[in-house]
Amino acid sequence: MFLTKQGGFIMKPISILLGALMNFIYELFENFGVLSVGFSIILITFIIRLFMVPNMYKQKRTSEIIKTIQPELNKIAKKYRGKKDQESMMAQQRETSELQQKYGASMTGGCLGSLIQLPIFMAMYNVIRNIPAYIDNIKALYNPIANAIAKNPDAFNKLQEFQAGEKALSGVKLTVENPDTIIDVLAKFSESAWDKFAELFNNQGPIVDAINQYVPQINERYDFFGINLTTAPGFAFTIAMIIPVLSFIFQFLSMHATPQQEPSDPQQAATMKSMKTFMNIMPIFSFFISVTAPAGIGLYWAMGSLVSFLTSISIAAYFKRADMDKIVEKSKAKAAKKIAKRKAKGKKTFMERMQESAANQNNSSAHVNGNVASANLKNYSSSTMNNSNGTTRYKAGSLAAKANAMQRYNNDKK
Repeated sequence: MFLTKQGGFIMKPISILLGALMNFIYELFENFGVLSVGFSIILITFIIRLFMVPNMYKQKRTSEIIKTIQPELNKIAKKYRGKKDQESMMAQQRETSELQQKYGASMTGGCLGSLIQLPIFMAMYNVIRNIPAYIDNIKALYNPIANAIAKNPDAFNKLQEFQAGEKALSGVKLTVENPDTIIDVLAKFSESAWDKFAELFNNQGPIVDAINQYVPQINERYDFFGINLTTAPGFAFTIAMIIPVLSFIFQFLSMHATPQQEPSDPQQAATMKSMKTFMNIMPIFSFFISVTAPAGIGLYWAMGSLVSFLTSISIAAYFKRADMDKIVEKSKAKAAKKIAKRKAKGKKTFMERMQESAANQNNSSAHVNGNVASANLKNYSSSTMNNSNGTTRYKAGSLAAKANAMQRYNNDKK
């Protein structure tokens, strides 16, 4: 049930948190006479993106430090150029990692902030797709219609039949005991669906009266410059198509806001190639999501991409004027303290653990091979010995002695 704030073990708490923030923002706007969910979506997008600015700054700082120490990275790459053996490749990775640690420029330092964007988007998807579940004042507009249907068994049966005939209303199990499930279905109604449902009652009666009174108020809250935020734009040339188009443009600008330097390290170059492919796919992906999902989702994605683009160019402008020598030295000093603290605790980096694991594996293989060779030599020398006359004498009880005895028996029998 949507109004139970669905989302699973991980997503549900995030959805509840963002829904509470969305409810607060909506009520704040409503107090000033702004009756639109669209402005609430825009403001919550700015707030969410504001918390991501430190991570974007950290990623850009790392990128600029890597650019500064690129000559040293090139020396390491040149040192191992053309060497494809495992030992050389591991050594190159170790030296590259140590150099990056020395300057505090971890390539994975900002990954966590990037990965957290997906669960936040999924949580916002839950909130925007089920607005009455999270915004109390909008749910209150559905309550009179839902209660009227729940009190009338014939009306409830008609709603069930209507739901079965409309594909867009599937996925909710109606129960007359719980009006929230009725709101779950009503929240998916398009403007044409309201008209069709009212016709089932011959456009008269208490349910139709409630629809005529409250649905215009509901549509007013969902309206954003003529776009119904609960309806997917679809592949139609309507005013709603502007949201997917803006989502594509802003996502493209956000992905290409700052040019990426080509790394000299082959492994990093392969990673960069994958990132470029991702950067080219994301705008197309955002367009199709914005076309097929409710327009409110597309509005959130478009505004998020716009804020990300503006933040990226602002941070880039800052580093363009910043003293990189001071930034690098400060990062280097901070990294030195971090390394000393780690060594004092006896902790090892991921690369160091990989190196040790590879070395232990090689030593283990060499030890096993050496034991096998020694065992074979030992067995051979202990079971066969030469007499002074050049004949072979076998140790009593050995496999070779038994085989020789069997051979002599066969010969004597013949």
